[in-house]
Amino acid sequence: MVRVYALTTCPYCKKTLRFLEENGIKADVIFIDQLEPEKKEMAMREAYSYAGMYAVPVVVHNDTVVVGFDREKLERLVEEIKNES
Repeated sequence: MVRVYALTTCPYCKKTLRFLEENGIKADVIFIDQLEPEKKEMAMREAYSYAGMYAVPVVVHNDTVVVGFDREKLERLVEEIKNES
């Protein structure tokens, strides 16, 4: 499963989610800005633990982490996921 930490107002998050959708990748999306304060803090800590910085989007699949809209890394991630099937 692919998990994406994102903000509803972030253009790079929207671009990343669109890219994944266009490539047939289903993702569990956590919109940090829509969470209750306690859950928001927990989600921010989780995203930080993967990315090593406070940034969005953070895409996580197994041991692969993509921070920001990095088309090249996202393309490799899509290939990795498709090869698993």
